[in-house]
Amino acid sequence: MRTWALAMLVLTVTLPAAATERQVIPFGMAPSGHMVVPLRINDATPAIGVIDTAATYAMIDGATASAAGVPPPAELSINVLGLEGLQAFPVVHVDSLSAGNTRIDAFPAALSRRIAVAGIHNIVPLTALEGDVVDFDFDESRVLIYNGRPDTSTELYSSRMKMHFRQGLWFAEVKLNGIKGLALIDTGSSISYVNSRFADAAGAKPNDEKTQTIRGITGGNVAIRVATARKFTLGQHRVTGPDLIVADPALFSHLGMDDEPAMVLGLDYLSIFRVQLDRRRGYLVLGLRGVGGVKLNASGTHIRSD
Repeated sequence: MRTWALAMLVLTVTLPAAATERQVIPFGMAPSGHMVVPLRINDATPAIGVIDTAATYAMIDGATASAAGVPPPAELSINVLGLEGLQAFPVVHVDSLSAGNTRIDAFPAALSRRIAVAGIHNIVPLTALEGDVVDFDFDESRVLIYNGRPDTSTELYSSRMKMHFRQGLWFAEVKLNGIKGLALIDTGSSISYVNSRFADAAGAKPNDEKTQTIRGITGGNVAIRVATARKFTLGQHRVTGPDLIVADPALFSHLGMDDEPAMVLGLDYLSIFRVQLDRRRGYLVLGLRGVGGVKLNASGTHIRSD
């Protein structure tokens, strides 16, 4: 289960070099489509985690906490919002976490005793990374964190989208069949999906065949369907004829977005671009090699019709 916290987390980030040095965090892509980051907990214990733009609280796996000598949790707990609704997690104190040349000292973390995402047990929230710009460079497999404006490149066709900050989370303005909606920027999710309000307002056509296929994959216990749109627009970038998962998890309800067009924008789309969150100015910049529409179909469902 993906996790979102209802309380903001303030962490102290220190760098081993000069304060002006950029933070650089390497990452890889798992077969599941998730972004994985090598971590070191309490200076000694290696671990794997994810930098999650849709989380506001750190999370550590029980096995990792035990191996790193993290003390047992106190009575304090934190309410965390996931797809299935609110859950209470015990809170532990972690002495340090290192990733690349970034180090986070003395911070609380929610303790998870079950696997949230296959192979990914630890979550580094976006709030833990200080800097104007958080820059996901998928071509170079690294995250850059720095002050100033987003880097520019003559090799990329870049488009800028307005972002909105809600309850500690960043949403970008997108369009589906010309209808405006807000997309939660979610580097912790391997897939994208829209809520029913967005799909219906955009007039996306039901795709019964692919709906049956995906329900077969999920076991039929999840209220999801597949709909086909004419186009999905991210700034100046366009995806033509996408098949999108339509779902209404508790997430949207708890965020007060049941009645407005909304979606989760996951790595199936984000990883196509260079993704730059300009938090100081409130813009998402997506850079793409070449000009024109994105050559992608049914990314959200992982069901190709090529």
